[in-house]
Amino acid sequence: MQYITEEDVSKNLTMSETIKILEEAFNECGHGRAYYKPRERITYIGGVFNTMPGIIEKFHVAGLKTYIATRSGTRFVVVLFDTETSDLLALIEANKLGQIRTGALPAMVSKKLLRAKEQNLCIIGSGYQAETQLEGMISALNIGKISVYSRSFDHAKGFAKRMSKKFKIDIVPFRNAREALASSTVVNTVTDSNNPIFSRSDLGEEYHLNLCGANLPRRREVAEDAIADSDIIVVEDMDQAMKESAEIKSYVKVYGKDKCINLKDFVLESYHKKKRSVFKSMGIGLEDVAAGYLVLKNMKLI
Repeated sequence: MQYITEEDVSKNLTMSETIKILEEAFNECGHGRAYYKPRERITYIGGVFNTMPGIIEKFHVAGLKTYIATRSGTRFVVVLFDTETSDLLALIEANKLGQIRTGALPAMVSKKLLRAKEQNLCIIGSGYQAETQLEGMISALNIGKISVYSRSFDHAKGFAKRMSKKFKIDIVPFRNAREALASSTVVNTVTDSNNPIFSRSDLGEEYHLNLCGANLPRRREVAEDAIADSDIIVVEDMDQAMKESAEIKSYVKVYGKDKCINLKDFVLESYHKKKRSVFKSMGIGLEDVAAGYLVLKNMKLI
């Protein structure tokens, strides 16, 4: 059994490779050769214990991401087994792994929907996860203008300065969401907001939304009208979305599920450009198992 550190993950998990392996994993899932269960949360006095399992037959791996969240913080690990020998392959420190795959997943979906046309990107949220949201979109799309909005303008300015230097691009911070969204065609949100940050009136005629925060039922990043006016709504798993996403749950209650599609089915189909689209990401174990496998593969441990 190998113990894989955060440093190992950082050296052996690139954004471009992660985007590719996530698409491969969901393709396998769509064909019935990979499996997962939605996140399970056990709440106790003082914290929440989470488990997110997945299996990918093609890679001969099964495992799960598991973590405990308390007032002292959150610790993520991925555990991987060999499905043929039953051997425990690795215990992987998974804070960086989770950050990278969280950025790679909306990038994969956006690339499939938006093709090669130039897009103007708005990042809402300027924390740790926002960094790989930006990196993923730059890796996957032809990006023109980039804006960032955060509840703290100082945080937005700091993010814009750091990321502009890192990726050698111009990023403009804004004091309010409406201004940041003014010319944006793609919006990535990664916040813990309890109230909608923007609505349909803040968006143009065409848009794609990657909603990557708010995976607790009391939280919302966008108003319902922006979801309702979209042509397609992609979710990782509808059952999980109905448990964890207030945005999807309230939309379905009013409008039904006709425009909704699970990601494993979405990746198998070919789509023409949609004028307006939404991807709601909450995180499932299949993604972490795929990313963990890639780390071990790149380290030549499997």
